Amino acid sequence: MPLIDETLTALAPTVDRVTDKTSLLTSAAAVWAYPLWKAVHRAGVADDIAADVAKWAECLEVEAISALDPYRRFAYIAGALPEFRTLVHYRIRHIGMVQRLVLKKLYPGLSTLTLEAGSIGPGLFIQHGLGSIITAEHIGKNCWINQHVSLGYTAKGRPVIGDNVRVGAGAAVLGPITIGNDVTIGANATILHDVAPGTVMVSPPAMTLEHAKATRRAQLEPPA
Repeated sequence: MPLIDETLTALAPTVDRVTDKTSLLTSAAAVWAYPLWKAVHRAGVADDIAADVAKWAECLEVEAISALDPYRRFAYIAGALPEFRTLVHYRIRHIGMVQRLVLKKLYPGLSTLTLEAGSIGPGLFIQHGLGSIITAEHIGKNCWINQHVSLGYTAKGRPVIGDNVRVGAGAAVLGPITIGNDVTIGANATILHDVAPGTVMVSPPAMTLEHAKATRRAQLEPPA
């Protein structure tokens, strides 16, 4: 099974170029992913996974994926993207331990992605996901999370993330705070307080050392 997994990943087309390999990939994935698909249904999370798959197909913007039937679309994405498999394992976390361990062995997720939120609404998209630690109290529906993101604890608790929230690469959202619906958190932003719905949060842009020193001096100078 690891050999098949490696083959599927190697054959996955880039998002801007669809080739004849797509047909081969979907055919192989349809066989390979069936046990995982059955586990999804046995776990009672088929609706959440269907929303996840639809969100991933939308965000990946590959016409060939969107054109597939629901099962083949699931199989394709599961075969090509370990970060999606991590999400699937999160969804089916309440099945028996032995079955869960076997499925993790057969369908390994992304090893550097930690997904241990209290609850996650349907339609979560994880772009790359490398180095992300996602341990929020709750994540709403139709959210987008990038790589090297931290959604997690301080000594006082962990955050609640609303619906339709996008978190950019390198961002940190920490502590018992609430991020409202439709919020965008830019790359490398650090959020330690509540954010109102519809807000766009950005981090300070990089600047030259000379400019940073001049800005600091201006801040320290007494008013005229």
